[in-house]
Amino acid sequence: MLRNEKFKILIIDSNKDFNNELCEKLQEYRFEIVQCFDEQSCISFLEKTDINLVLLNIDFEKDISQKIFNLINNKTSAKVILLSGEDTIDKREEYFAKGILDYHLTYKKIDHIVDDIVDSINTLETNKEETILVIHNSKETCQTIYNMLIPRNYIILTAITAKDGLEMLKDYEISLLILDMEIDDIDGLAFLEGLRDMYLLNQFFVLAISNKDNSSLVRETLKSGAKDFLRKPFSNEEFLLKSDILVNSSRSRKTIISQKKQIENSLNGFKELLDSTIGAMFIFEKNVCVNCNYEAVKMLGYKYKDTLLNKNIFDIFTDVSPEHKEYLLDDKVDHYFEDTILSKDEKVYQVQVKERNILHENRIIKIIALMDVTDVKRHEKILSQQTKMASMGEMIGNIAHQWRQPLTAISIAAGGIKLNYEFDMEERDQTIIELDNIVENTKFLSSTIESFQNFLKVNKVTSKFSLQSTCQKTLSIINANLKSHSIRVIENYASETSIRGIENELIQVFLNIINNAADKLKTSTEKQAEKIIKISITEKEDKVIISIHDNGNGIPPEILSKIFEPYFTTKHQSQGTGLGLYMTHQIIEKMGGKITVKNDAFQIEEKEYFGANFSIAFSLNK
Repeated sequence: MLRNEKFKILIIDSNKDFNNELCEKLQEYRFEIVQCFDEQSCISFLEKTDINLVLLNIDFEKDISQKIFNLINNKTSAKVILLSGEDTIDKREEYFAKGILDYHLTYKKIDHIVDDIVDSINTLETNKEETILVIHNSKETCQTIYNMLIPRNYIILTAITAKDGLEMLKDYEISLLILDMEIDDIDGLAFLEGLRDMYLLNQFFVLAISNKDNSSLVRETLKSGAKDFLRKPFSNEEFLLKSDILVNSSRSRKTIISQKKQIENSLNGFKELLDSTIGAMFIFEKNVCVNCNYEAVKMLGYKYKDTLLNKNIFDIFTDVSPEHKEYLLDDKVDHYFEDTILSKDEKVYQVQVKERNILHENRIIKIIALMDVTDVKRHEKILSQQTKMASMGEMIGNIAHQWRQPLTAISIAAGGIKLNYEFDMEERDQTIIELDNIVENTKFLSSTIESFQNFLKVNKVTSKFSLQSTCQKTLSIINANLKSHSIRVIENYASETSIRGIENELIQVFLNIINNAADKLKTSTEKQAEKIIKISITEKEDKVIISIHDNGNGIPPEILSKIFEPYFTTKHQSQGTGLGLYMTHQIIEKMGGKITVKNDAFQIEEKEYFGANFSIAFSLNK
């Protein structure tokens, strides 16, 4: 629907009721409407105002209608649509010859009149793109046709010979050819046959006109490629109506051809996209492969795409787990998972699978994309091993801190017993006390060895474990190191939640975060300042959240978003690999959790501290 506030319409009608009703209806389309009810106001208005369209009721007395019509043509470039209560053929023909757009009878339904007026306005803009060629041996007839068609905004070309017309057909893209079948330099039928042989008739429509009242000529003309036929002398109104219809049909055909090309280009583009994607892609309908790209053919060890077409989905995905087979059969939900796929030559690929179901023409099409992550997984294992080695280096430091005090106590106790024995000063009760002290410290050493051994075990079996217990196991490994640097650990376990996973990996996560916090606090330049790490476990809605918060003044904002990237570190090369927090992020993601970090404040004993806060969240529903 056209909505153009700048398009100005003048209604000239002495019938105030009809004038007002027409104005009201057209204003719904947001046109600018001006009304005139008599000759004098109309003349005054036309002399000083620009108008795009005039709706003129020609039922004025005497010659007033003709006078106003002439004034419109002389004073403005406005298009004209006539209104009348009289259906007089001669009058209609006269005005159509003068270039009016349309002629409406006022006793018809006003809604239909308004619809036709709006259609006429709409086509004025689209007609600017349409070219009509008139080939007629009479210059006068060419001019008459030109005068009728040019107000409709068509581009009009004229030729008085078939030869000149043919040159224009080659140079211009036309929508309609108006052809005089009695053209002087060639027979009209022969001319049509020539256009047909040159495959030009599929580019435009032909309206043939002829002096001959011959049914055989009409039949042969239409069979030779013309779309319509008019006998001369023809009705001006009928000629314009047929011309408009044929131009509109030509426009529609061009649109269809253009859309068809767009669809073909889209299909070709889709095929190119399918074949140029990095990963393998399959398209299934009713679980049968209907298309795939060459990356898929290559991954599965085949040479030709045809060898995969028409295969059942499980002839291709032979190695996926039963759970993931259920995913592949599900046509209602999209899925994303990791699994393995087996090629024809028994090569196993680790792949990420993205499966999407779309509805196309009432058919469910399943699109499956595979990304080969075999090398990525191998690389992740190398990173994990590098991180483990870095952790083992830290463990040695922790062992030294853990063992220093108990070894000193054992050494002092054993030395005292030996000294008393050598100087014959042995007291049985005191010796027993010293020996008990040695036993207790030995037990402590033994327990720390067990903790380190448990951490270093390569255990990939999932189990259910308490988050509180895991935090305390982590602290038992690192506690001596923290105490030696006067770092105070505050534990706040508001939840005793258990989760399922690999506990050693979560211990590694906690160690990475706590060690980083400790390193930050060790390098603090604020003397006498209290060093605090707060560990808390809480439940919020359907999640359990582990928070590790320090008072080390936080992480610089410019690097906050980068700390989970591999090899990113603010430490000296000899102190860090940049893999700890990257692997921490990977472990948490693999466990189905989410880790975030921000700088914020916390309170301990009504005193406020500020620093980095690492938050790990696990869903209680998983």
